Amino acid sequence: MTFQPFSLVPVAPVPSHSFMPAAYSGRFTHYFTLYVRRLFRKSFAAVRILPEHADALASLANADKPVLVLLSHCSWWDPLLSLVLHRHYTPAREPMAPMEASQLAKFAIFRKIGIFGIEPDDPASLEEMGRYVAGCFARNPRCTLWITPQGRFTDPRSPIEIRPGGAAVAARTPDISVVCLAIEYAFWTNQKPEVFISLRPVAPPQRRDSTASWHRAILETMTANAGLLASAVISRDPAEFLPVF
Repeated sequence: MTFQPFSLVPVAPVPSHSFMPAAYSGRFTHYFTLYVRRLFRKSFAAVRILPEHADALASLANADKPVLVLLSHCSWWDPLLSLVLHRHYTPAREPMAPMEASQLAKFAIFRKIGIFGIEPDDPASLEEMGRYVAGCFARNPRCTLWITPQGRFTDPRSPIEIRPGGAAVAARTPDISVVCLAIEYAFWTNQKPEVFISLRPVAPPQRRDSTASWHRAILETMTANAGLLASAVISRDPAEFLPVF
């Protein structure tokens, strides 16, 4: 994906290996998220959220602890939506997110918005990711890690299957808050499609240091959240939602 207004901005060369650190710039992220928000306004009729947990991110905006947001992944737009939500709900926090290292090498400018590169099928790269994320959380507890644990584009009506990376991060971060984000895109009555989202916190399992326990808790929450959102979208009732913008 290419964003023309920023495609010629120079960045430091990145090494060609299985892990690449981010080069976060708060100033660049501020202006880039403004651009992304305009892109959403141009491309979609509305962004709507279920009201049940609409404040799930806003309540964590100024919390001095790490946050993990796990997105469902049905569209190219999903990572950009995370930037819109970051700007709307948690602009004071530092975002970060993984991306396939080979793709990040092509779009290195994304390192400035907190993107770091991994090789999803390389255990050494994933272990490096764990150390890197832990270091970021230690340096700045007001970091938010946004990830798509499904690891690939998946129809929102399909059964949810997730990789264990998010659960592993949660298990090794004692004070972390975990939030699931369900996303759908649909046409209602407007010429343009609309974005529908639902945010739901994950209740920590009894064994907070267990990757398997977090994996089950995350999977159950993502599945329930996706079902709740699907029912609301199918209803085609705007009263079911609150507008994000």
